[in-house]
Amino acid sequence: MHNTIIYLIGHYGVGKLTVARRIAATTGARLFDNHLANNVIFSLIREDGRTKIPDGAWDLIMTIRRQALTAMAEIASADASFVLTNALMEDDPLDRLIYDEVVATSARRGSVFVPVFLSASAAAHAVRIPSAEREERLKMTDAAGAAHVRKMRPLLAVDHPHRIDLETTDLPPEEVARRIVAHAEHCAQQIATSEAVS
Repeated sequence: MHNTIIYLIGHYGVGKLTVARRIAATTGARLFDNHLANNVIFSLIREDGRTKIPDGAWDLIMTIRRQALTAMAEIASADASFVLTNALMEDDPLDRLIYDEVVATSARRGSVFVPVFLSASAAAHAVRIPSAEREERLKMTDAAGAAHVRKMRPLLAVDHPHRIDLETTDLPPEEVARRIVAHAEHCAQQIATSEAVS
């Protein structure tokens, strides 16, 4: 995989980080999990995965995210690929901005951009959310709260020719990752073919 940005989007507990790690392990892509930025701040304010996060925290996290995107656009090698993760909601203007900034970073790099929307059943979420690993990583661990978010707050509306949607409930993470990588490589081949013809 060459100069590709895969953006995994889904509700809490859908398996974004697990799948992202598999993609990174099999392709050499660099992983920028959303909690890589979030936890710089969360660890200092002692975020517990249940209490509402102070509004001011998100401005600080955005600063960190933007520096990371700048590094991707301006410093990282031209052939590097990346896999990013986020829970982005349609009703949050900040989430739209976050998505748009990743798209802009991809454009600056001339990367193949692949938005991936992951979903899972309510039963799968109920098992995955209240885990020790999530608590250790300062993630949402309130299963009831996460279920409310899934019910009331749809994911960001994204219309992109490379978008792929995958249901992860009954698929092993390795298979989800394999399908995503195959799709990304297909998108890259389509772009290369189109450029060769033109």
